Amino acid sequence: MQAWLESLSLGAGIAFFWMVAIIRTTAVFILGRAAATGGRRIDRIRRLMDTAVYRRAERVVHRWGVLAVPACFLTVGLQTAVILATAVTRMPLHRWIPAMLVGTLIWGVVYGTVGMAVVWAWLEQPWVIAPVVVALVLLAAGHTARTRCRARRDARSSSSPVRTPTR
Repeated sequence: MQAWLESLSLGAGIAFFWMVAIIRTTAVFILGRAAATGGRRIDRIRRLMDTAVYRRAERVVHRWGVLAVPACFLTVGLQTAVILATAVTRMPLHRWIPAMLVGTLIWGVVYGTVGMAVVWAWLEQPWVIAPVVVALVLLAAGHTARTRCRARRDARSSSSPVRTPTR
């Protein structure tokens, strides 16, 4: 597969990854629409929609609307959830299709250029990527710790009784 991908021209490589993204994204959207029309009764779909990632994606879609679709292709771990949320919330196709095409093109350009170069480098020399992975894990752990600390602080401040000043 690597040799075949490397034999493609830059434009053909981007087009290949764009088509892969279109097919994958459309499949997720169709499954989401099916879930919205009664598939929530299926236990596996219901469990997926009860995850924190899905709830976060739903908030992103509600906040950013159609702009969430192309933006999600610049993230890792949120793409599928955002596409699923747009399907379940029944984003109109005349808005979703252009946004999906722009987002999948962005994804195709990223993977057709630097994305696969990083993958090949990691497969050939995994130690090169190790410092990046360690840094990302540390950033995620720091973010999680800060979020939990803030949540505890907010819980303490909301549970304390309100005091009115005396004169």
